[in-house]
Amino acid sequence: MSTQDFDYIIAGSGAAGLSLAYRLADPAFSDKRVLLLDRAAKQENDRTWCFWEVGAGAFDEAVFRSWDQMWFHGPSQSRKLDLGDIRYKMLRGLDFYDFALARIRECSHMTFRRAEIYDIGHHQGRAIVDTSEGSFTADWAFSSLLSNEEVHAAKKGLFLWQHFMGWDVECESSVFDPSCPVFMDFRVEQPEGSCFVYVLPYSETRALVEYTVFSEEVWERPAYEERLRDYMKRFVGEQRYQRLHVEQGRIPMASHKFPTSEGRTVFIGTAGGQTKGSTGYTFQNIQRHSTAIVDALKQGKSPVVEPSAWQQRFRAYDNALLRVLAKGYYPGAPLFEQLFLKNPPRRILSFLDEQSDFGMELALMNSVPRWIFTRAVIENLLPGK
Repeated sequence: MSTQDFDYIIAGSGAAGLSLAYRLADPAFSDKRVLLLDRAAKQENDRTWCFWEVGAGAFDEAVFRSWDQMWFHGPSQSRKLDLGDIRYKMLRGLDFYDFALARIRECSHMTFRRAEIYDIGHHQGRAIVDTSEGSFTADWAFSSLLSNEEVHAAKKGLFLWQHFMGWDVECESSVFDPSCPVFMDFRVEQPEGSCFVYVLPYSETRALVEYTVFSEEVWERPAYEERLRDYMKRFVGEQRYQRLHVEQGRIPMASHKFPTSEGRTVFIGTAGGQTKGSTGYTFQNIQRHSTAIVDALKQGKSPVVEPSAWQQRFRAYDNALLRVLAKGYYPGAPLFEQLFLKNPPRRILSFLDEQSDFGMELALMNSVPRWIFTRAVIENLLPGK
């Protein structure tokens, strides 16, 4: 095997690429050569992931903060949610990169190289990855790179952007409760789509305050800034603060079925359909997908992992909720308020994490206007709708 040949190539070292690479650092793969490619050195705190789970998780050593309670604010009512044995966890981008890359660099069978990725193809049963550092081949390539063509295809169906800007702020006075984050705050104006804020407190004076929007178009930077300033004034009660860091991004929420594979390439992360079409949640889906890929490789099976028929029901739920939001059949703020005020936290978090059972799902359906979702489900079954 030449220096350009590998068993596995991972294209992209974001959440999906590093989650898979972290698992391939297992000694069980010590006889495999793994190449991780990315154009960036992964030395910036460019994003934050939040998720929840019971007990210890794979990345607990890198988790920055975790909580067992959180606030939900609807447009008319608020509720403090006791999570029981569930922990709501905050993972900062740079902490995750450092943690995963440290393990990867300890493994002699793994290589991380900076390179611009131009194309991924396949020939004679091998994946071929063309980069600024040359061409590399492998038995399998795993790509988290979302192409503009795939986004364009997704926009032909039900489609919204989840877009956001977050400020890491240090305030002059004690205004935050470090024991309890704000999971969703819909008390803000709803000029288009659905808008909410979440607040992740580090201390009584410092927190990440993030403004999130579900809409067809991504906003310009000044629009977020205006609304974040207003939120700090109205709901945090603070006008004197320092912005230590700013993060901004967007995530596609779509009914489009993203491909799982093409030739010898397996798609992972958002590119592989791991983003929930109704909410944009991705991180835990990535972990389950990465685990399934690695388990298949250990057993000598194809790493192309398709969801079971039972798992696919969540896609139907997502598409129904996405249609309700995208078509404006019911406003997002009162819809989420009904979900969170009429259901125990475990039920709704299990559902959002795709770990609920049918009994939980039926109870959730009964807590929101059923005729709205009946209409959405019927329309989703009709061609051309």
